[in-house]
Amino acid sequence: MDYFPAERAIVFSEENSLAEKIRNNYFQFEKVMRSAIKGNIRTGQTIHCIFIEDFPFLKDADFLEFIRVDQRNDELKITTHNSGMAGITQIYADGSTVETTGLSGFGGFIQTPTGERKTFTASFNGGSNNLMELLAVTEGLKQLKSENEIQVNTDSRFVIRGLVQWVHFWRHNNWQTAYGSKVKFARQWQLIDELCQNKLIEFRWIKGHSGHEEQSLCHDLAKHSATSPACR
Repeated sequence: MDYFPAERAIVFSEENSLAEKIRNNYFQFEKVMRSAIKGNIRTGQTIHCIFIEDFPFLKDADFLEFIRVDQRNDELKITTHNSGMAGITQIYADGSTVETTGLSGFGGFIQTPTGERKTFTASFNGGSNNLMELLAVTEGLKQLKSENEIQVNTDSRFVIRGLVQWVHFWRHNNWQTAYGSKVKFARQWQLIDELCQNKLIEFRWIKGHSGHEEQSLCHDLAKHSATSPACR
């Protein structure tokens, strides 16, 4: 098989079950190949492909809606909706880093259906914005282990894409990328993936610095944590 990325074309040397599988999952195959190319693969290097039939990859427009990932009853259902679910517990979370000091942190709060709030924060030496965003949502989910339906509010598309689509492929690929390297933040992704199992998680993306009251509060909590003495 030969793949020509510029032409977005595949030429098969023979017809077999693998060729049919790739044709039926061409969109996924191309994502894998482009990821591998970006990872500077070498000639003769093995590419690790995981195909999930009819997997609903996110489109940019989906981030303007509520994205639900239902993993109850040993099934995976990913759907988008115009409005959020009523009467469920919500997580608001944000992360922050300060390049000049090397400190980072996250902040957020849990809001019950009755309006009660419980804040959480943490400070770190080192870290990155993406890691802090991931840890912020993880902390909220840790505190809601007994809840089966949760809404997660975040300004991080990185976290949403990871939990809605990437983890389902990484889990079957031994937490490796298409070109065989370990997934960045693999341990943290594994932990948060476990926290989402057997639950219905509704994701809501909120544009950062857009004046959204709850997300602005999370931003302030995260920023304060990142400027406080690191404790981890």
